[in-house]
Amino acid sequence: MISSSAVSGRIDVPVSPSTWVGCLTALPWLVLSIFNLILAQAYSPFFLILVPAGLAGAIYQWKLNGSLSLDRSIIRLTVADDELQVQQGDGQHYSVTPDSASRLYPRLVVLKLKPAATTNWPHTVLLWAREQGPGNVPGDLHRRLRAWLRLASGNS
Repeated sequence: MISSSAVSGRIDVPVSPSTWVGCLTALPWLVLSIFNLILAQAYSPFFLILVPAGLAGAIYQWKLNGSLSLDRSIIRLTVADDELQVQQGDGQHYSVTPDSASRLYPRLVVLKLKPAATTNWPHTVLLWAREQGPGNVPGDLHRRLRAWLRLASGNS
């Protein structure tokens, strides 16, 4: 359940599966595949070898960010005691640090999250506010998380 307490400053943001977010994250890979098809027709059939890689990337991003069906998918973000934590689809919880490459927009947040205790690759998470339309996070929690991220980046 969605919980947030003004006293503790806790923000608990569940991430829901979203067709729109899946399409948005798969789009660059689909464009790459189409571009390779055009190159194959114009120059060399060699470029057809790259089409499956682009399609595989699109499917992976759809499953990771759209349908949230992979173990590595981020299904919840929690801010407690000025620390950002994520929960993956496999149930694993860990602390993360937002990277400076993250982008905050009024209805869309593109978060690049680095695991705090490891040198693992960063995760990129799209949070689209759900206000009378598509999205994968509730609008009020999206605003609170965006405000926390702005304040946290201003303090560092």
